Amino acid sequence: MNNTLKKQIAMSFSNLKIAKSTKVKRILRAVGRRKRISLSASITVEASFVLPLFLFFFINILSMFNILKMQCDIGAALHQSGNAMAREAFDIRYGLKELGIENSDSELLPAALDVFYAESKVKNYLGKDYLDSSCISGGSKGLTFYKSAVGADKDIINIVASYKAKPYLSIAGFSPFRLENRYYGHAWTGYDYTETIGSFESPEEEYVYKTEWGEVYHRSLDCPHLKLSITCVNLSDIEHKRNEGGAKFYPCEYCNHNNHAGQVYITNYGNRYHTSVSCPGLKRTIYTIPISEVGGLPPCSKCGG
Repeated sequence: MNNTLKKQIAMSFSNLKIAKSTKVKRILRAVGRRKRISLSASITVEASFVLPLFLFFFINILSMFNILKMQCDIGAALHQSGNAMAREAFDIRYGLKELGIENSDSELLPAALDVFYAESKVKNYLGKDYLDSSCISGGSKGLTFYKSAVGADKDIINIVASYKAKPYLSIAGFSPFRLENRYYGHAWTGYDYTETIGSFESPEEEYVYKTEWGEVYHRSLDCPHLKLSITCVNLSDIEHKRNEGGAKFYPCEYCNHNNHAGQVYITNYGNRYHTSVSCPGLKRTIYTIPISEVGGLPPCSKCGG
């Protein structure tokens, strides 16, 4: 009887332990499940804050790159259109002269080349669809040229494109701001050199030419003394060489240092031989000056008579 009771009591305690163990496991599973649910919820909340900020900065960066690209495109359009107008100015002006139609004011560009023409060329280069879909506020109508001036100052072409740049989204953090691109150039119509000469005190005064170290002045740029004819000879033959005036050749003070053999360079009218073709004695820096400023220099024997 006692043994049977003991067995029953032992079985009761065993079942109780199993029940407790199962209950504890259930409780632990429930707690773990709650933790997982809580962790997923926290990630969702963080993502709801971080993702808008990421999109905010990403859209702003894209907007800045888009504005930079648009500026480059407008600059290229101004460059191409301005150069085309500079060429057309030459064709129109001298074409009219060939037809015997003289422009009333030779310093002004033909009336066909004006600000409206420049605007149409730039917009045609970019394309209306591109401008309307770009970040320019107002599209093609937002690109204005009211600061431009064509031919108002001695054939100067000054094209200024003004516009407001906007971001992709108005809520991206900044409002439209004004930008400008500019082309500034001279029409390819040349210039009147007599105007430069006339700016001196004596417009009728003769102008002559001299070199940096020259001992004479010249009346013609075609003078052989100004146009060097360089010949390469052997140094061993230099004693037998003579220039056009019959003078002998001597070592150059600039480049000939203890040279006793090899090739040297001489000119038709010089009296020095040179060991280097880049010697400053073989170069001519020619100045145009009024004849009243020649000082005591005599005229050239070839062109100054």
